[in-house]
Amino acid sequence: MLGQKFLTLDLGTSSIRAALSVQKGDRFHFTIKTAPSRGIRNGNIINLASAKESLNSALNNLKLESSVALPNEAYVLIPGGCTLGYQVEASIEFPGIKTISHNDVNVVKNKAKDELLRIKGQTVKSYYEVIHVVPQEFIVDTVDGIQNPIGRSGKRLTMRAFIVLASRSHVKTIADLLKELNLKLKGVVLQSLASSFGIRQPNSYFNNNLLLYMGAGNTEFIYFREDKPVLSRHLPFGSEDILEFLIKKLKVSRTEAERLYNEYGSAYAFNVNKEEVVHVNYGSRTIKIPKILVSALIHQKLKETFKDIKSILSEEDRDYLENLSGIYLTGGLSKLRDITVLAEKIFKAPVVIPSLSHPEITDVALSPIVGVTDYIVSLSDRKKLSDIREDLTKSYEKSGGFFASLWRFITDII
Repeated sequence: MLGQKFLTLDLGTSSIRAALSVQKGDRFHFTIKTAPSRGIRNGNIINLASAKESLNSALNNLKLESSVALPNEAYVLIPGGCTLGYQVEASIEFPGIKTISHNDVNVVKNKAKDELLRIKGQTVKSYYEVIHVVPQEFIVDTVDGIQNPIGRSGKRLTMRAFIVLASRSHVKTIADLLKELNLKLKGVVLQSLASSFGIRQPNSYFNNNLLLYMGAGNTEFIYFREDKPVLSRHLPFGSEDILEFLIKKLKVSRTEAERLYNEYGSAYAFNVNKEEVVHVNYGSRTIKIPKILVSALIHQKLKETFKDIKSILSEEDRDYLENLSGIYLTGGLSKLRDITVLAEKIFKAPVVIPSLSHPEITDVALSPIVGVTDYIVSLSDRKKLSDIREDLTKSYEKSGGFFASLWRFITDII
């Protein structure tokens, strides 16, 4: 018997991915199809017609492969470059001692949203909208460290949370693109956050861990303390930038740069034999160059990027680096030879390329695609609040009137 099904879209720089996840029993089965990306750069839609054509191609391939009809609504991954992330704290007071309900949690969440937008000012409020409110901890009266306060009693409820905002114009552009293909935008999910769910195992616990998602046009990273995100940032760098660097420095065609990258590329040049040479094609002629030169150029660009990440972490909080216990490296660029070696040298911490939460999918570049499904499922887990949204706990509240009041009463006593 089939259960839930989700359509997830990844509008990447080099490729567009359309994925259908269908629940069968207690597992989800994935069908993922890819099409070359056109009209999209660094997650931004720069040509709507071309992007529509590419996305339509991926969706048509998915329809042909899928044994069930696709949903008419989709979740879309959003790159970090279109988002802002902040840590926020907010409190609410009750007239007397009260048993805390889902409604109370949503009230304090909304207060946190409003407080953040008030602090950041009208500019942020006008150009950004909240897409994630991820609780870090709750405090009931003076008891802190609470992960789920529902059912506890107290006079004051405080929430510390990580809030992610997304560019309104970017979300609107995505919605318009989907509308052109008769799809509704169900929601957007931060790419790095989705990736963290895509690598979670049953006993995963991220504490002082850094997750890096390195794609074709973007590098995103998200830092976790006590299993909660506390910082997310973005750098406009990916494998496309490495290819452009090879083209510029070696003065070769894009096709040749791609070949050199795929066949001889290494992130750590010191592991390459200094005596070995490779043939480089320049149209009608071929010349020999030291193999280490290809890796040295790649090494240089990645080293700069990793050092930029270190600088950002250090500027935000020196403890991020001093307490760093390990790095999870995901995304297509993470498949580059010896990239973990270079990362360990720069960050002075263990680096792993993790397995995905669904073992039948082995490509680490798909961690965000897989993670969206795991993230959505986590939202309905009342025992563990991973995100707080009114529509997940009180679906009929927005309709107002008697039935809304009745539904609030029912959800408060469940």
